[in-house]
Amino acid sequence: AKASAGDNIYSSAVFLTMENVLEKLKVLDYETTFCVKHHITPLARTSFALPAKNPSVQFKNFLDLVSWLCGEATGNPETFTVDQFDDPNVSVNKMMLALRNLGFSLDFPVTKLKQGHGEPTCNVLDFLVDKALATRGFQWQPPLHEDAPDLDEAEVDEAADIGDAIEDDIEDIEEEEAMFTEVAAPVAETEVEDQAAREMITGTIDALEWKTELERVGPRLKLPDSLMSKEWRAHIEQTKEHEKRIQATLPTAQGHMQSMSGQIKDAVEKMRSKEQSINNQFETIRQEYEASRGEMKVIEDKVSSTRTNVNDLTNNMNSIVEQLDELKDDMSSRENSATDTSPLIQIKQALQGIKGDVNAFELRIGVVSHTLMQAKLKSIKTKHRGTKPPKDADEDNMDFEDELEY
Repeated sequence: AKASAGDNIYSSAVFLTMENVLEKLKVLDYETTFCVKHHITPLARTSFALPAKNPSVQFKNFLDLVSWLCGEATGNPETFTVDQFDDPNVSVNKMMLALRNLGFSLDFPVTKLKQGHGEPTCNVLDFLVDKALATRGFQWQPPLHEDAPDLDEAEVDEAADIGDAIEDDIEDIEEEEAMFTEVAAPVAETEVEDQAAREMITGTIDALEWKTELERVGPRLKLPDSLMSKEWRAHIEQTKEHEKRIQATLPTAQGHMQSMSGQIKDAVEKMRSKEQSINNQFETIRQEYEASRGEMKVIEDKVSSTRTNVNDLTNNMNSIVEQLDELKDDMSSRENSATDTSPLIQIKQALQGIKGDVNAFELRIGVVSHTLMQAKLKSIKTKHRGTKPPKDADEDNMDFEDELEY
């Protein structure tokens, strides 16, 4: 519990320091001399009190602001310069060297300045802003409050204090709304709304219920009187300044806007008349275009149907060509077989081979028959040598001779 309480006190101190720094920067007119030069938006109340979404951009803005404040405090812009190629450690060391030359007492680690947010960062900015204001000879004057309530007496009754503060807030809000309404409304309606805003507001809520609800939520809504009064005074001052600027620029802006409105109306009328004349001029051409477009659509339909027929005929032709190729192949094969003489040559060769075999067989048969004949003659001669010739020897000799002749 003690640790959490210490953290809350530390956080609130950081916020208060950052708010003081922001108010002092406004005194230095940093919005025109610093923000415009570096192309950044005006700082918020928590710019260097809380970490940003992009830490590198936050650290770069911190370095640029320190460099500008060092130049304002010493009158020399070269007191602390930031190079875009410097390492963060080098930039922080150069910054601490410049701060020591200005008399800043370091009571925290140097590495905390690399974060670009937190109590050390806000303390460095607060020190440099005070130095810059002292260089310009600026001195804080005690505040002048008109009909300021006594804070000591207000502490006696907390409920009454909160009620008065809420009523003051409501009145301030009403005044602020009335001022913006006066600026935004036309001149004829401004007086009526101003009179209505200044009339007394009649309450419709029971006073007892109001006090009961106030006692219930009062402790939760209570803030330090100094902070609350300072906050609303700052808002009122800003609102008055904005009101003056708006009132100063509103007439010229209205004149410019009215002239621009007239020019725009004239341009619109010219465009309408020109458009009408162009439509009338090109009406016949548009009708011809519509007719040509219809004819083109009919022709496209015919072309598509013709294309489908051509595709069908092409497919039929391809099938017929394939059949023709098959017939050509068959006829060529048959022609080759009809004009081929190799079978006849083979037959002739076979016949010649058969004739040669027949001749060989006949020669063998002759040789065998001759051998048989010689054997038979030898047997006949041997048979007739040892015996007398028979009676019919002459006939036998003649048969033998005939047989030999054969």
